[in-house]
Amino acid sequence: MMITRDKSFYRLMFSIALPIGIQNLITFTVSMADTMMLGTLGEVQLSASSIGNNLFFIMMVLMFGLGGGAGVMTAQYYGKKDTNAIHQIFAIMYKVCIMISILFVIIAMLVPKEFISIFTTDKLVISEGVKYLRIVAIGYVFYSLTNCTINVLRSVQTVKISMVVYSISLVVNVFFNWVFIFGNLGAEPMGVQGAAIATVIARIVEFIVVLVFMLFFEKKVKLRPKHFLNTNKLMVKDFITNCTPVLFNELLWGLGATMNSIIVGRMGTEVVAANSINNVCSQFVTVFIFGVGSASSVVIGNTIGEGKYSKAKEYAKTISILSVVMGLISGIVVYSIRPIIVDFYNISESTKLIAMDIMTTTAIIVVFQSISVNTMLGILRGGGDNKFVLINDIIYMWLIAIPFGFIGAFVWKLPIVLLFLIIKSDEILKVIASVIRIISGKWVNNVTRDFDNTDMI
Repeated sequence: MMITRDKSFYRLMFSIALPIGIQNLITFTVSMADTMMLGTLGEVQLSASSIGNNLFFIMMVLMFGLGGGAGVMTAQYYGKKDTNAIHQIFAIMYKVCIMISILFVIIAMLVPKEFISIFTTDKLVISEGVKYLRIVAIGYVFYSLTNCTINVLRSVQTVKISMVVYSISLVVNVFFNWVFIFGNLGAEPMGVQGAAIATVIARIVEFIVVLVFMLFFEKKVKLRPKHFLNTNKLMVKDFITNCTPVLFNELLWGLGATMNSIIVGRMGTEVVAANSINNVCSQFVTVFIFGVGSASSVVIGNTIGEGKYSKAKEYAKTISILSVVMGLISGIVVYSIRPIIVDFYNISESTKLIAMDIMTTTAIIVVFQSISVNTMLGILRGGGDNKFVLINDIIYMWLIAIPFGFIGAFVWKLPIVLLFLIIKSDEILKVIASVIRIISGKWVNNVTRDFDNTDMI
């Protein structure tokens, strides 16, 4: 495999990946601040917010799928310089986005206790989790619209707005966490409810910033309310064809991750708290991995849209090599910072030891995760090979990792390190299949078409 010598590739990758990586780092900082602030209150509060956010997590991955599917189409149409088609994609995406997020709000408002009880039997955690979930769900629609917009804007190489949005969100979230969790500036101490209120305020602020940007500052897409009035039938068909596999893929992946949370949740509050800490550590080391993955999807999509298929394959080989290097560096970092991370939290020594064990597993898995993110979500999805990515996820997560995870936890009673290796084994298996697919060259698919003004609905 040869690394491309095309300097424009590296410039474009860097210009997209760095802002996205910084955005992911800011998002990580918000998550870390939440867990650290709640962690000072104890394991019950930390576990309650962690479990309560499982519903948000499912919705988040659906929005990632919706924005990702729409983004692949947008990237290729941007390479083709077809702005009218991009307007259509935005219009359809927003309608689907609102419908999905409202469904999750209904679940959070009507059956929060039943949802929380899926993950834990601890009555105190359930009680606190219900309080958290009912409040934080108010921000779901705002988050969904913001997230989908930012994801698709990446496809037209507009990425700096995400840093602005999430930088403001960080300040707002941390400030109101300080006010409402601990009862500062005359407010009553509200614990997990305070964290939820702070999150909702941050989501609303994010949405307002993005709305102002789209209406007054965005110059590439120039989306306006009039573009929502008519939708091309062929575009709707293409949107369903290309986005449904991605949406279904992310739903299954999100549900699979939720099943893993059920396994962890049934192992006790200490394990839940330890895994929450591990998740923060994992997010930290993967911020730039996902940044490069998102940039890969954009670069590959734009290149295919331009009709440069050989160049897209050349870029894919380079991205694959870079992903291995990033994975190895990330694994070393995780293993090295384990003791530093756990000392930030007000938790028992036994919980700290569990967290250290889980992070040891993460140090191994993150190497394969780096490769799978960049090959599957970057190269293959950017190339329009969405069905292959879907099948890859279904086979290895649902037929191997999850069932053996349940058996390992409740039948074999495996140690934490081995159990988490099994739960995350799909990352290893997906790498093998995706690399073979990339080498075959069958992943390059141009999903664009030429439109006229007919067939409008």
